[in-house]
Amino acid sequence: MQVISMNVIKKQAFISTIFSYAGVLVGFISQFFIFPNFFEKEEIGLLNVLLSYMYVMVQLSSLGFNAAGSRFFVHFRNARQGHKGYLFLGLSIGMVGFLLCSIGVFFLKDWMIASKGKSDLLATSFYFLLPITFATLLFNLFDNYAKNLYETVTGTFLSQFLQRFLIMASLFLVVFKVLDFSQYIWVWVLAVSFYVVPMIWKATRLDGFSLKPDFSLMTPRFTKEFATYSFLTILTGFSSMIILYIDKIMLAEITTLQETGVYSTAAFFGSVMGMSLLALNKASAPIIVDSFAANDLKNIDTIYRKSCTTSLIVGCWIFLGIYLNLDNLFEFLPAGFEEGRWVIIILSLGKLFDLATGLNGTILTLSPYYRYDTYIMISLIGLTVFLNWLLIPIYGMNGAAFALALATIYYNAVRYALLWWKLGMQPFTVDIPKVLLIMVLVGLAVSLIPITEGTKFKTVIDIAYRSTAITLIYGVIIYWSNVSPELNGAMKNLWKAVVGFGKR
Repeated sequence: MQVISMNVIKKQAFISTIFSYAGVLVGFISQFFIFPNFFEKEEIGLLNVLLSYMYVMVQLSSLGFNAAGSRFFVHFRNARQGHKGYLFLGLSIGMVGFLLCSIGVFFLKDWMIASKGKSDLLATSFYFLLPITFATLLFNLFDNYAKNLYETVTGTFLSQFLQRFLIMASLFLVVFKVLDFSQYIWVWVLAVSFYVVPMIWKATRLDGFSLKPDFSLMTPRFTKEFATYSFLTILTGFSSMIILYIDKIMLAEITTLQETGVYSTAAFFGSVMGMSLLALNKASAPIIVDSFAANDLKNIDTIYRKSCTTSLIVGCWIFLGIYLNLDNLFEFLPAGFEEGRWVIIILSLGKLFDLATGLNGTILTLSPYYRYDTYIMISLIGLTVFLNWLLIPIYGMNGAAFALALATIYYNAVRYALLWWKLGMQPFTVDIPKVLLIMVLVGLAVSLIPITEGTKFKTVIDIAYRSTAITLIYGVIIYWSNVSPELNGAMKNLWKAVVGFGKR
């Protein structure tokens, strides 16, 4: 089972990572070049606040079904029986959750928009929350269904690449002054929401697709267990959304949408570093579920250990590219965005700790000790809100970054300790400090390369050769040190593909 499982994970994670970083490139063009140069900071802040509220609403609207569905899908999985009403149950629960959240938003609207510097703009656009929340709720349900059937690539392509590409394409309507912002936001909503259509189509093509009700599995005992897990993961998932998006919400609440716009642009780089771990998490989750069901803890331990090393290697490479090109990147932004420099550095360092601890959250959530993760995440809500409340008034956007980085370190450290205590899994090896040492040495070496100053064209050239130097030096040392045989194998396959293509 182990060989098959790792092959599935490597193939799916590799393809998903390609799509993720293709989406990163598209998102980088949008977030770092188009938005800052053609939109007001306040408008950028508005769109990011809407997305932040949306992700929190989606998590609450799902009522914990997706997390519970993944954990218990081994009981639903039966293509002949339409997977025992899984999608009907998910749609029913999702619609009830969305209705309840929509009612809550209607009554809380005044409180959610009542803050200085954002009331007018957010008030006029507030109800765009509903269609993007509904579309994302449906997308997550069908993507999760496909993931449970070991089809993780389509959802990654649609969410990480297609959605970002459509957003980027829509931006040119503003760039070429076809639409003003009040008109553009309608197109933006469509671009954000469209990915649900091909996701549903893909789900219908998978074996066993059915929307028919089937309650044969829902015995009182199973229903109680499923509902209990769902309730606990509502809290866990909500806490996850809090740590990811409360910084933007509270920053807009305490300061202004303009500062939130600068912060959101800078925070994009932290999200870039986590793409490889997201792809690995998505590909690994169904394998981890099956391994727990078979009591194959050895397979889970292998996945855990390799996820830490692999994700850290990729993250360190991206961190070097970001940090050593910061001055160049700010050359392309309007005045004022350079205030986000320390936001980028702080969030990136926090993300490195997240990457170094690998799939700890996924494993703990899917383990028999999932209740502990709920307790961790509940405590995280209080810690994150407190840190933002304490640090934002003092340090502004840097305070929000500090709060997020500290919260990230906290919940990863506790999860790491719990897995070691309860399951005896300790994934850190000597390879982790090796990777960090390689990152530092490569960073020092590349920083000695003279900076090409002058025109923006020269800046582009500087970014190109500096990034090439980072990739070549870092890649060669990582390969030579053999800290990750899996990545070495991927490098060999990639080189063979390039050579083979060149001989055609």
